[in-house]
Amino acid sequence: MRRRKQVMSNIPDDILDSIPTDEILDNISPQIGKMVFQLGTELGLSIADLENIDKCNCDLTAQSKEVLFTWRRDKLVRPTIRVLEQALVNSRKGARCLEEVVKNVHPKTLRAVETVTDRIKDNADRIIQNIQTSQILDHMMTHLVISVDDRRRIEQHAGQDDQNKALLDIVSKRREPAYSVFVDGLRIHGYEDIANDLKCASEKMGPSTTSVPDEYKGLSDRTVPSYKIRLQKNYSNIITSVKHDTIVDHLISYAVLQIGDCQKINACPSQEQKNRQLMDTLLHGNENGFTEFLNALRNDIAYTDLANRIASTEVTSTDRSNIQSCYNINKRKYEHVHETTTLLPKKTKEN
Repeated sequence: MRRRKQVMSNIPDDILDSIPTDEILDNISPQIGKMVFQLGTELGLSIADLENIDKCNCDLTAQSKEVLFTWRRDKLVRPTIRVLEQALVNSRKGARCLEEVVKNVHPKTLRAVETVTDRIKDNADRIIQNIQTSQILDHMMTHLVISVDDRRRIEQHAGQDDQNKALLDIVSKRREPAYSVFVDGLRIHGYEDIANDLKCASEKMGPSTTSVPDEYKGLSDRTVPSYKIRLQKNYSNIITSVKHDTIVDHLISYAVLQIGDCQKINACPSQEQKNRQLMDTLLHGNENGFTEFLNALRNDIAYTDLANRIASTEVTSTDRSNIQSCYNINKRKYEHVHETTTLLPKKTKEN
């Protein structure tokens, strides 16, 4: 038997009728405490679900997070913030913690996130089965919406389908500007039909809907140096225009690259792939590597203009914010494997 109290909510209706985002669930989870399984019952989770969550997660916050994400995945009842608020009240936790979490959330952001989530889910099969990611990743690297570490994580998957799933997961979580850059990349590189179906004519997604929980603040701060931003903003141009041989020879002679680095580069089958491997090494290196890369380019008259263009590339506050967010997200203590299941079909030194 469940006791049901009538909620006198202080949350606006347009927020209450929206589906909570990852950030909202992340921020509410640490505040649920010992009421987690009462909450799970109120949200309609089965005894089997709750026993499995209890068995697999010893930490209360992890249990709360699993309960909330399991509930949101089950679309038999639309998993709105209103439903969550009622469940919190019924479980005697109260809704004040939820009010605090959503007080600065804009309803347009929630609606846009939901719309885009649905569009990705509706087109996931086509994306997973049909696209080749290399050039799209080049495009996204150049526009600073993924990092070199993101690319590594995507490309560590052996199959193209799994790489596509990993990319979609990143795009779904990053929101703007990653989503728009991804759609533009699809259009530019031969997937115009998919791009048109993904394009949102209404509001754009905001970069986030809530702040990072206090317990995670300061854990992910990492300043990305200007030289790396300059290098990455020229990523596509470097990939498509440079012949690596003399560049690599120069970098080896100045101890920027080791023999092992050279072997990895030369093992790549195409010139563009060799350049991607070179860029991966440089973007994980230090400023001396960047300087010697420019020197190597200037040693060849064909690349002098490119070297000058890289060196003079403007680094804006937006550039810093975009690339910084990639590293901050990757360094958070919490990561969700849940959303892959939710969004994708079940198939198997500053200057």
